[in-house]
Amino acid sequence: MSKDIEKIVSVLRKGITEGVLNTLESRKCAIRNILKLFLENEEDIVKALEKDLRRCRTESILTDIDPSVGEAKTILSNMDSWLKEESVPSSFITLMDTVTIQKQPYGVVLIISPWNFPFILSFQPLIGAIAAGNSVLLKPSELTPACSQLIGELIPKYLDKHICQVICGDGSVSKILLETQRFDLIFYTGGTTIGREVYVAAAKKLTPVVLELGGKCPVYIDSDVSLDVAVKRIIYSKLLNCGQICIAADYLLCHEKILPVLKERIEETIKQFLGDNPQKCPDFARIVNVRHFQRLTDLLKQTKGKVMVGGMSDVNDKYFAPTVVFDVDEEDILMQDEIFGPILPVLSVKSPSEAIRIINSKEKPLAIYVFTRNKSVFDDFKMATSSGAIMMNDCTVHTLIPNIPFGGIGHSGIGNYHGRYSIETFSHRRPVILKSEVEYINNKIRYYPYTESGLSWLRWSLKKSDRNGCQIL
Repeated sequence: MSKDIEKIVSVLRKGITEGVLNTLESRKCAIRNILKLFLENEEDIVKALEKDLRRCRTESILTDIDPSVGEAKTILSNMDSWLKEESVPSSFITLMDTVTIQKQPYGVVLIISPWNFPFILSFQPLIGAIAAGNSVLLKPSELTPACSQLIGELIPKYLDKHICQVICGDGSVSKILLETQRFDLIFYTGGTTIGREVYVAAAKKLTPVVLELGGKCPVYIDSDVSLDVAVKRIIYSKLLNCGQICIAADYLLCHEKILPVLKERIEETIKQFLGDNPQKCPDFARIVNVRHFQRLTDLLKQTKGKVMVGGMSDVNDKYFAPTVVFDVDEEDILMQDEIFGPILPVLSVKSPSEAIRIINSKEKPLAIYVFTRNKSVFDDFKMATSSGAIMMNDCTVHTLIPNIPFGGIGHSGIGNYHGRYSIETFSHRRPVILKSEVEYINNKIRYYPYTESGLSWLRWSLKKSDRNGCQIL
């Protein structure tokens, strides 16, 4: 296995040294081929997602296929301007010179993608990496074997082997990759525990990393909201992909004034979305495997809260009912780690400030969702909390907004991407300085022997210059 991996990385490295993606047109050609991959194989992708996750066609198109196509089109339309060398304003020190900043590819990038959205979370970073001029080794998740196999079959048909290759396998393959190979950048999407291991392995080789992790994304419902709208948006966030999404509503902080009517509204909404028996609804996905199913089952057994909605499950079908747990306290088992499933704990709070305190008592989340009609309440959350993103009156949909960065902070991740931010993430910003041969200033202030008049000239010139990062030698 190690020798095979070494050969694969060597081919990708050759793509960098031979400049396979040196021109913008070569990068555009590769991204157009990715577009063709999705347009020509949509039904095969839908079938693979249905096989691995029991995900319906509409949800697969909305979450995995169309966003990948949209990302490719956005980058194709804008990469000329996004990759153009940036001019740097002249200072006194550079009056006779030309200074620019070049976006340079890192080289060979390792992308380790997760199982919950196997295509978008593989191809969205892949598109950005190629646009920036990198070659890529893609390692999809073994937990969605049909999707990983399809990705492994399609990539060689649409992308040159010097641009991208796919390697499949379990966690041991990732371990070999990290221990035996030196990559120029590692992009990992997944859980925090494995994210730490990736970070440690990368640090040993001084390899830069982007970690797209998760965490417990809180939702606050204020006392003044339109409860029908709020509940629909929160429950949809929790049911999407059966709750297996890093930006799902993880727990609900509900103002005590509206708590008495919350249960009824939630039950009505679930029935409206999925019918009387969600297990028979073709739109509702399944838990990825028995291990994750058992993890969710254990959480419900250990919680001290009251299961007042749902709670049913079927291990043979990997079906887990939409479940809401009330009377949960801050120390409950449901409030410890990211749930990553269709279980929603509800905590009662007396005020927005209490909700903020609870949020700040935990690690920084990937997103915070605030439902309120009072902009000043939202501003309080915006100023007093820290998260990858914060949104007023909706959940989850910010990941579909073009041209904003997506990523976490602290335990929810390092770095961001999407659109132009993918270009930034997968590029090294290299200063390029073209020096004039004019020596008048150098003769006065730069060279030996130093003089008092030269020092005066130097100090005067620095006062006139933009000193941010200024170098005179």
